[in-house]
Amino acid sequence: MKMKRMIGAALVAVVVGATAFSGVAAADGPNGIQTNGTGWDDVPQTITGGGSDTTYAWHQGAERLYNQAGGCRVDTGSGSANKGKCVTGAAQDQTDVKGNWDHDVTVSAYPTGSSAGVRELTATPAIPGGLYDYARSSRGPNPSGETGTTFWGVGKDAVAVVTFPGRPAANLTTQDIKDIYSCAKTDWSQIGAGAFGSGPIVPVGMNSSSGTYATFQTFLGFDPNSGSCVVGLNGVKATFPFENDVKQLNENAFLNANKGNAIWWMSAAAWKAYGFKRQNAQINTVDTRSPIVPAHVAGNLYPITRFIYHVTRTADAGPVSGSDNVVGATTGKGGAVREFTEFLCKNTANHGLNEFTGLTNDVELSKVYGSTGFFQVPGTQRTNGLCAVTQAP
Repeated sequence: MKMKRMIGAALVAVVVGATAFSGVAAADGPNGIQTNGTGWDDVPQTITGGGSDTTYAWHQGAERLYNQAGGCRVDTGSGSANKGKCVTGAAQDQTDVKGNWDHDVTVSAYPTGSSAGVRELTATPAIPGGLYDYARSSRGPNPSGETGTTFWGVGKDAVAVVTFPGRPAANLTTQDIKDIYSCAKTDWSQIGAGAFGSGPIVPVGMNSSSGTYATFQTFLGFDPNSGSCVVGLNGVKATFPFENDVKQLNENAFLNANKGNAIWWMSAAAWKAYGFKRQNAQINTVDTRSPIVPAHVAGNLYPITRFIYHVTRTADAGPVSGSDNVVGATTGKGGAVREFTEFLCKNTANHGLNEFTGLTNDVELSKVYGSTGFFQVPGTQRTNGLCAVTQAP
């Protein structure tokens, strides 16, 4: 970002002149290195994100790269009061301002669902929370109840509608899926002009805290768990399976016995990337489009697409219109969230080298997309650097 590139130039000039960093203009950090307009404070923070199962592995990959990114020289003196923090004065010889200057540590908590994660960022006296410093979400902001949060779209996904062996994979129309989950059509012979054969349809529901559930609900226009024909584990609505993991269906006696007639939905990225989670689920086209064809997803030709999100309190990390710059907190955990958020969204030229591979962190991040099945946000859909940003109303 512009401010940090200016800081980098100033730091290099100071090193060449063999003077202490106290000569950097407008310095406001304890070591004379932090400049107004950053989240740096020379003190490493540990920040935790939680929520979505769908985005769990993607965030873990991005967090690993951020944790590895270059930054300040750290005080390692065993008796030092500043041990683990950035060293002070002339001893600070590092100038990499494109990585993780404070060496903050980012950690993803075990998935609890997108809505559960975002809830932790919108705590009130009536709804205690605050467990996480940022959230993972596979759905966008709700119309109400999430004011003060920013949803940073970091990738693109589709929701695949799956069937199982014993039922051929074919094409479903949008109306077919709505008719199945509203229980208007209850036999496979009524679907796809006979392409699916015959037999009772067993629509399976999903954990309602999931962003994948919320995306499917938006597509249908009604609660996908509400139909009288929709079942959960053991054939009843008491407990619905967690998203994206077909093992639950295989391991449940009722659902396994009825799986040849079952229909469900899951992240197309998870289906592509993780055979152990996909198991024997088969994807179907919807309106003749595929959830795993890049052009169908990028162009929203497939009817159930979505962004995946990194979610912050706007006070910690907020967007600057048309820029990859991030504004917000200047110290503490909030500042760490700000800097991590910028790392995820900033343009290629503003990334430094990964200290383990020698490749830019932009290149390394692109590998995370490939390994987790997601697509990067298409260029025409980006609003801030490499991200598509939406602020909760």
